[in-house]
Amino acid sequence: MPPTGLAVARAADRAGIPYSLSTLATRSIEEVAAVTSGRLWFQLYVWKDRGLVSDMVERAAGAGYEALCVTVDAAVLGKRERDVRRGFTLPPKLGLSTIFDGIAHPGWTWNFLTSEPIVFSNVTGRAVGDGTSPVDLAEYFKDGLDAGLDWNDIEWLRGLWKGPVVLKGIQSVADAVIAADLGIDAIVLSNHGGRQLDSAPAPLDLLPDVAQAVAGRTEIICDGGVRRGSDIVKAIALGATACMAGRAYLYGLGAAGEPGVDHVLDLLANDMRRTMALIGCRSVQELDTEYVSVN
Repeated sequence: MPPTGLAVARAADRAGIPYSLSTLATRSIEEVAAVTSGRLWFQLYVWKDRGLVSDMVERAAGAGYEALCVTVDAAVLGKRERDVRRGFTLPPKLGLSTIFDGIAHPGWTWNFLTSEPIVFSNVTGRAVGDGTSPVDLAEYFKDGLDAGLDWNDIEWLRGLWKGPVVLKGIQSVADAVIAADLGIDAIVLSNHGGRQLDSAPAPLDLLPDVAQAVAGRTEIICDGGVRRGSDIVKAIALGATACMAGRAYLYGLGAAGEPGVDHVLDLLANDMRRTMALIGCRSVQELDTEYVSVN
């Protein structure tokens, strides 16, 4: 498997921004920490196996990760109908359609067959399964993750982790206020790329009301739909502290590897500067709602 997590972590370090490593990444907590001195966050799914959760939190702390990013909107996987229709599994399972696709894309097929096997490196050898054999994500999440995740679990995690805690997947003003009341360091407004719940609010639509309700008591990160630097400028103007991006850098990674990630991050940064110059803002601190028309 190409060193995707390693490449992105190095690119993020060069850009001076944090990289958040997924629980189900193909590279482990320790492998990523070994290739960069940059800022690392660990994205945590809360498993039913609390021993596994404690172990991963301890490993992330020991490897120098600065923040724990707890995903709270995927304890049950949404019905991703395209995945069901295509028979999507991780790693890909060979079938008739896969064979035809492989013949049509010989370069990809050769890379897939000659690369290291795809596994969930952070849970290798654990009872939850590490993806050594193909898994259906919906079944995998149902069997392994805790669908009863609640605020008591967040408090338990805060007792394990001594650094900043970020809650990813906040989708209501009410939950944002609870997080602020509990002293959570940051919240991520996210609808998980629109893949979890139909008609879930877009993070940018939710942002102004959340910013007003929490009134600076917790940092707000806007996740989803970031394709240009101007999208980041809009989010900050509406009250976000920062933005997360996933698909944007993956496009660059898929097209050109590690240099592709560098290129995407440069595009976002340069477009931010250009947008701010054109609206007359010298720093992000000057951005506010007067620069955005919300219809």
